[in-house]
Amino acid sequence: MSSQVRTALAALSLAALLACFGGAPKPNFYTLSAGAGPAAGPPIVSRPELGLAIGALEFPRYLDRPELVRRDGAYRLIVADAHRWGGSMRTDILRVVSDDLGRLLGTARVAVYPAEPRFPADYRVLLDVREFEAVSGGNVVLRVRWTIASAPDGAAIVVEESRVEQPVASSSYDDMVSAESAALGTVTRQIAERIAALPQR
Repeated sequence: MSSQVRTALAALSLAALLACFGGAPKPNFYTLSAGAGPAAGPPIVSRPELGLAIGALEFPRYLDRPELVRRDGAYRLIVADAHRWGGSMRTDILRVVSDDLGRLLGTARVAVYPAEPRFPADYRVLLDVREFEAVSGGNVVLRVRWTIASAPDGAAIVVEESRVEQPVASSSYDDMVSAESAALGTVTRQIAERIAALPQR
């Protein structure tokens, strides 16, 4: 047997051994939670007849990925290969906003983009997320522009921007996702309060 063949067989054996006993660690998976932060407070109104359509959602491309992302300084991002979203951050945001708004406004008539409502909708909530990440050694920062539009004709009724800095209990990814959920809960309650203050249609 030539030395080249022996070397190739040894490399294959080592690769098989690593696949069985070593290799990359299994990733941890996370999801944002509804009913966090201020969204965990009591409902604002009970409007079972209210129809809402949530989305579309604009989202930074650097966050639209399976891995969790932290910001390290003004320009550097840290992508956590071993810490990933169970689904996607995009769909999590839409799910949390729809769940929170439905509970805070006392309605089950909430459709989530890209699905169109199968009931008469009063308002559409459009979201443009500009920042949503933890800053190393600091807080979670969420900056989002949101629009409440008339569902029948798409005309904007309310256009506002929210910026939330949510403290993170520790440097763990569990606490980072918990703080992101709480920050999103702050914004959803702000949106719910504005919808509740609009004249009933």
